Amino acid sequence: MKRVLKDKIDDETLRAELTKYLNEYRVSPDAAKRGILRKYGAMDIPFVGGTIVKKISALTGNEQNVDIVGKIMSSERKLISSRGTQKEIVSGTIGDETGNVSFTVWEPGSTEFAPGESYAFRNCYCKTWNGAVQVHVGNRGRFEPAGTDVEASEEPVSLPSESKKIGSLIGTEQSVDLTAKVLFAERRRVNARGEDKDILSGTIGDETGTVQFTVWNPGETELEQGSAYRFIGCYCKMWNGTVQVNLGDRSRIEPSDEAIDAAEAPAPQERPPMAPGERKKISELTGSEANADLSVKALFVERKNRNIRGVDRDIISGIIGDETGTAPFTVWEPGDLEMEKGATYVFRGCYTRLWDSRVQVNVGNRGKVEPLGIQIDVPERTFDLSPPECKVKDIREGIGSITVKGIISSVEERDVVIKGENRTVWSGILADDTGKIQYSAWKDFGLKENESVCIANAYVRSWKGIPQLNMGERCEVSRVDADFGAVESGSSMRTVGDIMKAGGGIDLEIEGMIVDVKAGSGLIKRCPQCRRSILGGVCAMHGQVEGLSDLRIKAVIDDGTGAIGTVIGREDTEKLTGMTLEEAERMSARLGESAVAAELASKVLMRRVRVFGNVTIDDFGPSIIERGVEAIGIDAKEEARKLLKEVEANLS
Repeated sequence: MKRVLKDKIDDETLRAELTKYLNEYRVSPDAAKRGILRKYGAMDIPFVGGTIVKKISALTGNEQNVDIVGKIMSSERKLISSRGTQKEIVSGTIGDETGNVSFTVWEPGSTEFAPGESYAFRNCYCKTWNGAVQVHVGNRGRFEPAGTDVEASEEPVSLPSESKKIGSLIGTEQSVDLTAKVLFAERRRVNARGEDKDILSGTIGDETGTVQFTVWNPGETELEQGSAYRFIGCYCKMWNGTVQVNLGDRSRIEPSDEAIDAAEAPAPQERPPMAPGERKKISELTGSEANADLSVKALFVERKNRNIRGVDRDIISGIIGDETGTAPFTVWEPGDLEMEKGATYVFRGCYTRLWDSRVQVNVGNRGKVEPLGIQIDVPERTFDLSPPECKVKDIREGIGSITVKGIISSVEERDVVIKGENRTVWSGILADDTGKIQYSAWKDFGLKENESVCIANAYVRSWKGIPQLNMGERCEVSRVDADFGAVESGSSMRTVGDIMKAGGGIDLEIEGMIVDVKAGSGLIKRCPQCRRSILGGVCAMHGQVEGLSDLRIKAVIDDGTGAIGTVIGREDTEKLTGMTLEEAERMSARLGESAVAAELASKVLMRRVRVFGNVTIDDFGPSIIERGVEAIGIDAKEEARKLLKEVEANLS
């Protein structure tokens, strides 16, 4: 251990640590060695794809597996609502010599993250929010004392800015600099997330176009109409197909002497004019255009009524094409517009999006469609407008209208209230030979258990991170003669990689290795009323209570394609470790709760297991709601022979 740890720990400390693990925690020598090596950073748990170590100033906001080491500059423990339950998190600011960023630890356990202490955050993921990077330690990440002092800069890290013209904005910029003339500005009071605040908003422009802007914390800032300014460190968003420029805490505004040739200021009630769109062919579209002009031929057109955010509205959709290709389109506010199949049009001010890996053309409230009057030759194609047929394992949110065949495993009729209206919904499980999926039918299709059906024109939505099949008014159900009984009796085997693509699922089976045991494992107390875990005898729902003892392991399982979190309950924890709840309570009384957690970790780390249950996916990654766990024995010699054979095959 001394050779591995080198100068990370002196002999006296190493001896004291070893004595504590062996005599106080009463763990095996191997578990003691592993615990000490992990504690002092000489043994890291590998994650799929590996992690990279970065300085804080090098973070881009797109990292998925990154390690940072820094000093806690501020921290706050708070209670938030997540998935309908209360949970504690710790958030604050962490810094190194290159700068500082905000952080959130989603499962902090009892760790306080006191200001001035240095920590290593392992396997973090990063996001951008209002133009700033945020570091998150989720259920696949972990934290540990850094063991060394870190100098922390007082300078917040800002994303590198890019100078742009207004006409080139696409609505996804996180840090952009603009030099523009103020065409209209007003100070007003709004309610943002339940808080009344003053903002400064209006329209700015340059020679390429105009855009709306908002300064969220203006302070004493005043903008003079007709004057030019530099807007530094802005972030952009899309709203109803229109780019909006935002200035947050890390943005600033400076006067500019540059002469800006911009359009005249629009009246406050009018929409600001839009810059001419970039002329493109359909084959050139990328799915990220914010302002494009297309000359196209209408190949298929239909006007239909859709309920959008609780409002019934008419839209026009179909397929357009030119000599380079075709694309689906939607006109969101057609008004009196009439489009005919075979006619040619100019789509001005379109924006595009990728949907199921295909570019879609949208005409929003600032775009328009005009007759073109010239012939456009479109290569002869056959358009199949029927929804594609999918297997259950391939169904994921965003896939669009689909057809699926399977057997009705269960059906239940329920009365629900939707937006103040009483409705009846039929729900249950549909299964085929690849898996199972929950469904909801919003009209009576006469569904019966053990009946094989073909469901056409269904759509997919996620609920709690699990895809669900929805059968609306346009859905068609027919009976088929097919046998889908193969999955009725058990779970469907999946890899974590497959689950991440599909977006969760029910009755799944995952096989992998336990690579980490997280804080909150071991002996815990639960509220006797709601069964939630409690801290310090206090339940978030019922206040001070006399807690009931329970045993659990919060594990991270890696199957070679990805990592997934799970909470293993008492019964399966006892089965995997051989330690009963009563034995854990006796150990805790003698050595403390941390000894129980260390002993459980020593018994399950690096063991191969098979887990059964439903899988959900949220911002913190995938989690399997464990319904059963079993250990898998490994024939080391056989595995070694297989590996040797693969290596020899690659060398030959």
